Amino acid sequence: MVDTAVLRAPRSLNHIAYPTWDSQRTHDFYTRVLKCPFLAAIRLDVVPSSGERTPYLHTFFGLHDGGAIAFFEVDGLDRPIPDGIPSWIRHIALDVDSVEELDAWKAHFAAEGVETVGIVDHDGVWESLYLFDPNGVRVELTVQTRPLTDDDARSGAEVLAAWNARPR
Repeated sequence: MVDTAVLRAPRSLNHIAYPTWDSQRTHDFYTRVLKCPFLAAIRLDVVPSSGERTPYLHTFFGLHDGGAIAFFEVDGLDRPIPDGIPSWIRHIALDVDSVEELDAWKAHFAAEGVETVGIVDHDGVWESLYLFDPNGVRVELTVQTRPLTDDDARSGAEVLAAWNARPR
């Protein structure tokens, strides 16, 4: 019997994967604009987890903490039809170390000709800068300006309960 009492939340994010339709353009953006080191590329014709015959290229770009952002370019994959979900909902938020670093990123993006939104203050907890990568992935660079506390969790539980109790 497996002891499930040892389970806890996963330790960290290993990688998150998105589709790309241009691996070179994605490479250039993540290495030059976001300063992520290029880690690896894997080219296969069969998906190991499903056995599906689908030629693809899987690329990985490193984050400072050891995690990665990955992309799949699949032969013949069409871009999806917009599903009506606002573009601000699906995004990846990446930590930076300070508000000063966030300001430096904003200047860097401007010099690269990359349009940004922000810096946005989120409830006195996060300061965030937003941009889109060449694949339409919204990227948020953020710095947490104070730790979340037990009071935040209690207040959040109340907000969640009120949301769930609203008339629908």
